[in-house]
Amino acid sequence: MNKKIGKLIFGVSVFGMTLIGSSMLTYVYAGELGSGIVTGNYVNIRTGNSTSYEVITQLNWNDTVTVLGQDNGWYHVRLSNGSEGWIFGKYLSLKSSGSNSSRGNIDRSFSARLIEYSKQFLGTRYVYGGSSPNGFDCSGFTQYVFGQFGIAIPRTADEQATVGTMVDFNNLAPGDLVFFRTLGSYTINHAGIYIGDGEFIHSSSGRGKVMISRIDSGYYYKNFAAARRVK
Repeated sequence: MNKKIGKLIFGVSVFGMTLIGSSMLTYVYAGELGSGIVTGNYVNIRTGNSTSYEVITQLNWNDTVTVLGQDNGWYHVRLSNGSEGWIFGKYLSLKSSGSNSSRGNIDRSFSARLIEYSKQFLGTRYVYGGSSPNGFDCSGFTQYVFGQFGIAIPRTADEQATVGTMVDFNNLAPGDLVFFRTLGSYTINHAGIYIGDGEFIHSSSGRGKVMISRIDSGYYYKNFAAARRVK
Protein backbone atom coordinates (compact mmCIF):
# COMPACT_ATOMS: atom_id res chain seq x y z
CA MET A 1 0.00 0.00 0.00
CA ASN A 2 1.86 3.04 -1.20
CA LYS A 3 -0.82 5.71 -0.86
CA LYS A 4 0.13 8.62 1.38
CA ILE A 5 -3.36 9.77 2.30
CA GLY A 6 -5.60 7.52 4.41
CA LYS A 7 -9.36 7.76 4.81
CA LEU A 8 -11.79 6.88 7.57
CA ILE A 9 -15.51 7.15 6.97
CA PHE A 10 -17.44 6.46 10.17
CA GLY A 11 -14.77 3.96 11.20
CA VAL A 12 -14.36 2.31 7.78
CA SER A 13 -10.83 2.54 6.38
CA VAL A 14 -10.43 3.31 2.67
CA PHE A 15 -7.91 5.35 0.68
CA GLY A 16 -8.35 9.04 0.03
CA MET A 17 -9.08 11.57 2.79
CA THR A 18 -10.42 11.36 6.33
CA LEU A 19 -14.09 12.14 6.80
CA ILE A 20 -15.51 12.24 10.32
CA GLY A 21 -19.18 13.10 10.38
CA SER A 22 -19.48 16.31 8.38
CA SER A 23 -15.88 17.47 9.02
CA MET A 24 -12.95 16.57 6.82
CA LEU A 25 -9.41 16.07 8.11
CA THR A 26 -6.29 14.80 6.39
CA TYR A 27 -3.50 12.65 7.73
CA VAL A 28 -0.27 12.94 5.78
CA TYR A 29 2.23 10.12 6.18
CA ALA A 30 5.97 10.41 6.79
CA GLY A 31 7.15 10.22 3.21
CA GLU A 32 6.11 13.86 2.87
CA LEU A 33 7.64 15.16 6.10
CA GLY A 34 11.02 13.63 7.13
CA SER A 35 12.41 14.64 10.52
CA GLY A 36 12.05 17.67 12.76
CA ILE A 37 13.78 19.75 15.43
CA VAL A 38 11.97 20.87 18.59
CA THR A 39 11.89 24.67 18.92
CA GLY A 40 11.03 25.17 22.57
CA ASN A 41 11.73 24.00 26.10
CA TYR A 42 9.44 21.72 28.11
CA VAL A 43 7.33 21.00 25.02
CA ASN A 44 4.60 18.47 25.79
CA ILE A 45 4.40 15.23 23.84
CA ARG A 46 0.88 13.83 24.06
CA THR A 47 -0.88 10.57 23.28
CA GLY A 48 -3.13 12.30 20.72
CA ASN A 49 -3.49 15.40 18.57
CA SER A 50 -5.04 17.88 21.02
CA THR A 51 -4.39 19.29 24.48
CA SER A 52 -7.08 17.02 25.90
CA TYR A 53 -4.76 14.02 25.53
CA GLU A 54 -2.38 12.83 28.23
CA VAL A 55 1.18 14.20 28.37
CA ILE A 56 3.64 11.31 28.09
CA THR A 57 6.93 13.26 28.15
CA GLN A 58 8.51 16.63 27.39
CA LEU A 59 11.21 17.63 24.89
CA ASN A 60 13.57 20.59 24.73
CA TRP A 61 15.45 22.80 22.25
CA ASN A 62 17.13 20.98 19.36
CA ASP A 63 15.77 17.55 20.29
CA THR A 64 15.30 15.64 17.04
CA VAL A 65 12.29 13.46 16.20
CA THR A 66 11.13 11.42 13.24
CA VAL A 67 7.90 12.81 11.80
CA LEU A 68 5.41 10.03 11.07
CA GLY A 69 2.48 12.17 10.00
CA GLN A 70 0.51 15.38 10.35
CA ASP A 71 -3.09 15.96 11.40
CA ASN A 72 -5.02 19.11 12.32
CA GLY A 73 -1.95 21.23 13.13
CA TRP A 74 -0.20 18.49 15.10
CA TYR A 75 2.67 16.16 14.16
CA HIS A 76 2.77 12.45 14.91
CA VAL A 77 6.40 11.78 15.89
CA ARG A 78 8.75 9.00 16.95
CA LEU A 79 11.19 9.88 19.73
CA SER A 80 14.81 8.78 20.06
CA ASN A 81 13.78 5.99 22.46
CA GLY A 82 11.35 4.56 19.91
CA SER A 83 8.16 5.73 21.61
CA GLU A 84 5.55 7.70 19.66
CA GLY A 85 3.41 10.72 20.45
CA TRP A 86 2.02 14.02 19.17
CA ILE A 87 3.58 17.51 19.24
CA PHE A 88 1.85 20.79 18.40
CA GLY A 89 3.14 22.11 15.05
CA LYS A 90 4.21 25.47 16.49
CA TYR A 91 7.05 23.76 18.34
CA LEU A 92 8.54 21.71 15.51
CA SER A 93 10.78 22.82 12.64
CA LEU A 94 10.66 20.40 9.73
CA LYS A 95 13.87 19.27 8.05
CA SER A 96 13.74 18.39 4.37
CA SER A 97 14.53 14.75 3.62
CA GLY A 98 15.85 15.69 0.17
CA SER A 99 19.24 17.13 -0.69
CA ASN A 100 17.90 20.07 -2.70
CA SER A 101 16.46 23.12 -1.00
CA SER A 102 14.41 25.22 -3.39
CA ARG A 103 11.86 27.72 -2.15
CA GLY A 104 9.13 25.07 -2.16
CA ASN A 105 6.51 24.12 0.40
CA ILE A 106 8.99 22.90 2.99
CA ASP A 107 11.08 26.09 2.77
CA ARG A 108 8.00 28.28 3.05
CA SER A 109 7.04 26.30 6.13
CA PHE A 110 10.55 26.79 7.52
CA SER A 111 10.45 30.54 6.88
CA ALA A 112 7.05 30.91 8.53
CA ARG A 113 8.23 29.03 11.60
CA LEU A 114 11.47 30.98 11.81
CA ILE A 115 9.63 34.29 11.62
CA GLU A 116 6.98 33.22 14.12
CA TYR A 117 9.74 32.14 16.50
CA SER A 118 11.70 35.37 16.08
CA LYS A 119 8.66 37.48 16.95
CA GLN A 120 8.46 36.04 20.45
CA PHE A 121 11.52 38.16 21.26
CA LEU A 122 9.90 41.47 20.32
CA GLY A 123 10.72 43.92 23.09
CA THR A 124 13.76 41.95 24.33
CA ARG A 125 16.41 44.47 25.35
CA TYR A 126 19.40 45.32 23.19
CA VAL A 127 22.71 44.31 24.77
CA TYR A 128 26.00 44.94 23.00
CA GLY A 129 27.64 41.55 22.49
CA GLY A 130 24.45 39.79 23.59
CA SER A 131 23.41 36.56 21.93
CA SER A 132 20.75 35.10 24.23
CA PRO A 133 17.16 35.86 25.25
CA ASN A 134 18.63 37.83 28.16
CA GLY A 135 19.68 40.43 25.60
CA PHE A 136 20.72 40.57 21.93
CA ASP A 137 22.78 42.75 19.69
CA CYS A 138 21.77 42.70 16.02
CA SER A 139 23.91 39.81 14.80
CA GLY A 140 23.56 37.93 18.08
CA PHE A 141 19.81 37.95 17.48
CA THR A 142 20.03 36.64 13.91
CA GLN A 143 22.60 34.02 14.88
CA TYR A 144 20.49 32.83 17.81
CA VAL A 145 17.25 32.57 15.83
CA PHE A 146 18.79 30.64 12.95
CA GLY A 147 20.71 28.46 15.40
CA GLN A 148 17.49 27.25 17.00
CA PHE A 149 16.57 25.79 13.61
CA GLY A 150 19.85 23.94 13.17
CA ILE A 151 21.48 26.57 10.93
CA ALA A 152 24.87 27.85 12.06
CA ILE A 153 25.86 31.31 10.84
CA PRO A 154 28.84 33.50 11.87
CA ARG A 155 28.68 35.83 14.85
CA THR A 156 29.13 39.30 13.33
CA ALA A 157 26.98 41.11 10.77
CA ASP A 158 29.75 41.51 8.21
CA GLU A 159 30.63 37.80 8.44
CA GLN A 160 26.98 36.78 8.18
CA ALA A 161 26.76 38.78 4.95
CA THR A 162 29.15 36.30 3.31
CA VAL A 163 27.13 33.10 3.81
CA GLY A 164 24.37 31.62 1.68
CA THR A 165 23.24 33.05 -1.64
CA MET A 166 23.09 36.73 -2.52
CA VAL A 167 19.55 38.05 -3.02
CA ASP A 168 18.55 41.19 -4.91
CA PHE A 169 16.49 43.69 -2.91
CA ASN A 170 13.54 43.26 -5.28
CA ASN A 171 13.57 39.48 -4.75
CA LEU A 172 13.53 39.44 -0.95
CA ALA A 173 11.58 36.55 0.58
CA PRO A 174 10.57 35.95 4.20
CA GLY A 175 13.44 34.42 6.15
CA ASP A 176 16.20 36.17 4.19
CA LEU A 177 18.97 37.86 6.16
CA VAL A 178 19.20 41.59 5.45
CA PHE A 179 22.21 43.82 6.12
CA PHE A 180 22.87 47.52 6.44
CA ARG A 181 25.60 50.15 6.71
CA THR A 182 24.34 52.46 9.42
CA LEU A 183 25.67 55.56 11.19
CA GLY A 184 27.86 56.43 8.22
CA SER A 185 29.79 53.16 8.34
CA TYR A 186 31.63 51.99 5.23
CA THR A 187 31.23 48.35 6.29
CA ILE A 188 28.18 46.26 7.12
CA ASN A 189 27.36 46.77 10.78
CA HIS A 190 23.70 45.84 11.17
CA ALA A 191 21.64 42.70 10.46
CA GLY A 192 18.05 41.55 10.61
CA ILE A 193 15.58 39.04 9.20
CA TYR A 194 13.13 39.95 6.45
CA ILE A 195 9.57 38.99 7.45
CA GLY A 196 7.68 40.06 4.33
CA ASP A 197 5.47 43.01 3.36
CA GLY A 198 8.42 45.41 3.37
CA GLU A 199 9.34 44.73 7.01
CA PHE A 200 12.21 43.12 8.91
CA ILE A 201 12.81 42.16 12.53
CA HIS A 202 16.03 43.18 14.25
CA SER A 203 17.65 44.13 17.53
CA SER A 204 18.06 47.91 17.38
CA SER A 205 20.76 49.68 19.38
CA GLY A 206 19.03 53.02 18.80
CA ARG A 207 15.67 51.86 20.15
CA GLY A 208 17.23 49.49 22.67
CA LYS A 209 15.13 46.44 21.85
CA VAL A 210 14.09 43.81 19.31
CA MET A 211 11.57 45.45 17.00
CA ILE A 212 10.07 45.45 13.50
CA SER A 213 10.97 48.21 11.05
CA ARG A 214 10.26 48.99 7.43
CA ILE A 215 12.91 48.20 4.86
CA ASP A 216 11.12 49.49 1.76
CA SER A 217 11.33 53.17 2.69
CA GLY A 218 13.04 55.58 5.04
CA TYR A 219 16.26 55.07 6.98
CA TYR A 220 16.81 51.36 6.42
CA TYR A 221 15.96 51.55 2.74
CA LYS A 222 18.62 54.23 2.28
CA ASN A 223 21.19 52.23 4.24
CA PHE A 224 20.43 48.77 2.83
CA ALA A 225 23.66 46.96 1.89
CA ALA A 226 22.92 43.31 1.06
CA ALA A 227 20.68 40.30 1.57
CA ARG A 228 21.53 36.62 1.81
CA ARG A 229 19.44 33.45 1.66
CA VAL A 230 20.78 30.66 3.84
CA LYS A 231 17.88 28.22 3.60
